[in-house]
Amino acid sequence: MAATEGGPSERITASDSNATTLFAPTVRYASTNDSQFDPCMDWRAELWLGHLDIEDEPDVLGGYADFLTIRLGEHSIADMLDSLSSDAENFAGLFDGKYVADSVQDQFQEPFNTVLILLTVLVAEPLRGHDLGAWLAAEVIARMASVSDTLVLLYPHPAGETPEDVSEIQAIDGLNRYWRQAGLVPIDGHPGFLGQSTAYTSLPAARCALQYVEDVQIPVDLRDPRLAIV
Repeated sequence: MAATEGGPSERITASDSNATTLFAPTVRYASTNDSQFDPCMDWRAELWLGHLDIEDEPDVLGGYADFLTIRLGEHSIADMLDSLSSDAENFAGLFDGKYVADSVQDQFQEPFNTVLILLTVLVAEPLRGHDLGAWLAAEVIARMASVSDTLVLLYPHPAGETPEDVSEIQAIDGLNRYWRQAGLVPIDGHPGFLGQSTAYTSLPAARCALQYVEDVQIPVDLRDPRLAIV
């Protein structure tokens, strides 16, 4: 099975000794350069893990977070989001023109000059259950959001889908509870959306609480096709 090294799309073939333990998660950032608007930048934060017991093997790409950073007050937010993807466009209802909608602004009662939107957070299936997704989100927020005037947003389930049965509703509730580990809270009047202001202590406190993830050790088989990150 292939694991990844180097750039986002570069791939290598694992050696014959494929049983290993992954540890020491780190984050690498790159702009994806899909946005045509200066106030909006699109990014990918890659989750990489090292091998505990295999020497001279490259790190393994274990997941990623796609996200946007937007400066407010310069251009219609809806136009910028619509130009990117349906996942991005899904957040348009939280804005009014060039600014955050009053209903969202009133919830947090702090002025916002920038927005960080987490579009996708993906962790390879064999690595789930260790809070790597919440840890990755917390690291992105700490690195890429301003310390006092950024609104962080997340929609933690597929955009445009309406739950049709009890099991789907329970799954969505579970996702919402999971992402609150990163310091996010439900957005009033916008079901399914989570957010937080960097002016509060919730986000740094959540990041601190997730530091145990940095000591994770996960046994894997590098031939496992579920490790493939596309």
